[in-house]
Amino acid sequence: MRLLYPLTHLLFIFLMPLTAFGQGDSVGFIPRRNVLKLGLTSTFARTVSLNYERALNADWSVALTVSYMMPSVPSGLLDLNAERITFGADRRLSGYYLTPEVKWFVEKSDKRPAPRGLYVGAYLRYSDTRYTATMTATAIGDNADGNIVADLRIDLLEFGIGPGVGYQFLCLGDRLAIDAVFFAPRWSLYTLKVKADLQGEGELYSDLAQAIEEKLGRNVTNMSIDLSTSGTTTVDRNSLGYRYGIKIGYAF
Repeated sequence: MRLLYPLTHLLFIFLMPLTAFGQGDSVGFIPRRNVLKLGLTSTFARTVSLNYERALNADWSVALTVSYMMPSVPSGLLDLNAERITFGADRRLSGYYLTPEVKWFVEKSDKRPAPRGLYVGAYLRYSDTRYTATMTATAIGDNADGNIVADLRIDLLEFGIGPGVGYQFLCLGDRLAIDAVFFAPRWSLYTLKVKADLQGEGELYSDLAQAIEEKLGRNVTNMSIDLSTSGTTTVDRNSLGYRYGIKIGYAF
């Protein structure tokens, strides 16, 4: 009996927040504990985002956003075309992103329970943006010589954390959800992994690694890179990021 009492007491404390939902029912509100939303805006226009949110009680909810960047041929990224040199390349850019978060709804003017109204919270961010390319090149002309065959895989990984502020509307019978995130900075650790296999000969081959280093350092990391021509190169850096957007979904 000594052990049973503290266990039942702990269970009562754990279930207390969940009983707050029942209080909403007593005044005529139908709780919507689940919300499934689709992202309308994101960092990349080709990214599709799906969000699931679960209300824990009248004030708190948790959510997970899963995003996927549709594969595409990037324009300008690592574009090494040059005069008197013919390049062939099979390039692809894709990525996926995971964002778990917790929300505390602080709305006072609307007495209905979460997930509605003004909220503050915190979120984590993990992402992998991947660029792959297979390049072949032959130098033509009197001032250049050589040929190359190159396989590249570049992964830009992000691990981030930050606060968030937003507002979620429930309308049309509390079924239509509109979630607007308007303040969500984050601190992130970025890891750039470059797996390269460069083969060839002549002046063109000797200049290829340097050209890739300059492109990555200028366009991706803003720092010096010492690229391994046969193996994996890893570079870490810290940076500030930002999250914003609008999601529309269905509450049930």
